Amino acid sequence: MGIAEVLTIFFVVLKLTDVITWSWWLVLLPAILSFSLYAMIGLVKLGLVLIAVVAVKRRRVDKID
Repeated sequence: MGIAEVLTIFFVVLKLTDVITWSWWLVLLPAILSFSLYAMIGLVKLGLVLIAVVAVKRRRVDKID
């Protein structure tokens, strides 16, 4: 469990026990940021894999010709 998950759980507990009066988007912000970062990293990885697949296919076509 990372720091973002711990902070999210901590903030949710504080919100539900009325210790803090923040809006829910602020309470869930660590989780939102963490998810966004993981999603961006996943998209970059997917893009790199697609580039690699296209490059390999082009090499195979060039070798055949």
